[in-house]
Amino acid sequence: MATMSFAESAAFPARISLLEFLIQRGWKPLRDSGGEEVAGLCPLHRERRPSFYVNRRKQVFFCHGCGRGGGLRRLIGFLADGPEYRTVSVAPAVSPLAAACRFYRQQLAWAEEAQLYLVRRGIHDPAIVERMRIGYAPGACLRGHLERLGHSRETLRECGLIDARNRDIFFRCLTFPLDGGASLYGRSIANDICRHRFLPGSKGGLYGWTQSLAFPGAIVTEGLFDVAALWQAGFDNAVAALGSHLNNRQLAEICRFDRRAVYICFDADRNGSGQRAARRLSVQLRHAGVDALRVELPLGHDPASFFAAGACAADFRRLLERARP
Repeated sequence: MATMSFAESAAFPARISLLEFLIQRGWKPLRDSGGEEVAGLCPLHRERRPSFYVNRRKQVFFCHGCGRGGGLRRLIGFLADGPEYRTVSVAPAVSPLAAACRFYRQQLAWAEEAQLYLVRRGIHDPAIVERMRIGYAPGACLRGHLERLGHSRETLRECGLIDARNRDIFFRCLTFPLDGGASLYGRSIANDICRHRFLPGSKGGLYGWTQSLAFPGAIVTEGLFDVAALWQAGFDNAVAALGSHLNNRQLAEICRFDRRAVYICFDADRNGSGQRAARRLSVQLRHAGVDALRVELPLGHDPASFFAAGACAADFRRLLERARP
């Protein structure tokens, strides 16, 4: 594909579409169903299968192979720098986990199915998605992207990002970086058996714990969607244990919480498992001198589904007021 001067390119965005620009310079769409997106081979790196997508309506592009994307001006800048046809052999600039998290965040902007899943779960504020650095793993492209950054397959297997068959462990999962980026959690958007996926190792401390220290109390939930829903509703003191069983580090964090109240808001499971776990934790914390109170949600709900069903901040505040040991 030919390049042009930046003086020439400056006028283009005002009078030519992104797709027209590409086609005029020899790019050929290989997949075009007549909808919003067109796919073809990436003009920025060598590949055999089309991973370069152009969105007609949004006037943006994204390559699932090299991870680059943007509008027409950005594409022109990439082309002016020259295609990157080399095989990376230098040491990678960032860790494979950090690169994977960044890559997953880029994918979410293109994954309509994942975006709709977030909305169905009641998460609709872009600020919360950005704050939690939520991403999406579409599969079939992570390994190639990280190898181009200099990470070997062996390294990716060792850190748990791909399996023995080189497949993305978090395939079709929404991803959440954990513990300051030291680990990663995945929540499958498919109706399969393995809905929750973690990298090898500890789940770390309570998610959101550091910022909760600025408040007179903390709301302990099971999951990250619960935290997202509560943050979205204005309860910035919500934290997640990533399950109903707290590890030693998480218990130590709560027990160092001075005299501030801790609200345990676990799932109101129909089989009673969440409620039993909440009672056990309440007793355990009270024996340690913590002012622990249990929040009782409507049966069958977790905090995220409570808000997704139409509840507001005032409704949840009333639940907090009725909390008991």
